[in-house]
Amino acid sequence: MFVGNWAAIDPLVLTVFNSLGIFPLVFLTLLLRNDNKRWPAWPFSLVSFAAGAFALLPYFAFGNRPPERTIRTPKFLLHLLRSKTWLIFLIVITVANLITLQNGISIDSYMDTFNASQLVSVMTVDWFVLWGLSVYAVYQFYPEARMKELAFIPIAGPPLVLLINSKKQAGFQ
Repeated sequence: MFVGNWAAIDPLVLTVFNSLGIFPLVFLTLLLRNDNKRWPAWPFSLVSFAAGAFALLPYFAFGNRPPERTIRTPKFLLHLLRSKTWLIFLIVITVANLITLQNGISIDSYMDTFNASQLVSVMTVDWFVLWGLSVYAVYQFYPEARMKELAFIPIAGPPLVLLINSKKQAGFQ
């Protein structure tokens, strides 16, 4: 399917594929800003670049226990992940990814590709699981955040919630 003829690929398939590369950046941001749980979040976040939601599920299932220590993320990385510039970057690349949809989408074409390609089937399931986990992460790790409902906006929502709440508020990381 992905053999170099980009014009032949359904735009929605391409957008979903590209967004699977953006989701791990969102999870790096969500998890490493609060990396004080039982298991370190960084290995799961990094492996999610290759394995998607399958890498994050064990962390959310078993490693997401009450805080046992101070945040273990290096200060320079924490500073980057908490910066407005980084959050805006995540939102911009998400919007840029949506530009591939400017010529319209065909759900029928996507469904045909979904049924014909195991890759697209797995990508689609992975996308929905990552979306659900990103919403869960916002509600779990940022309970005091305002406008958490925005986390339901796929990919850009969680960084948007963090951006809206990025002012120095008591207890907000």
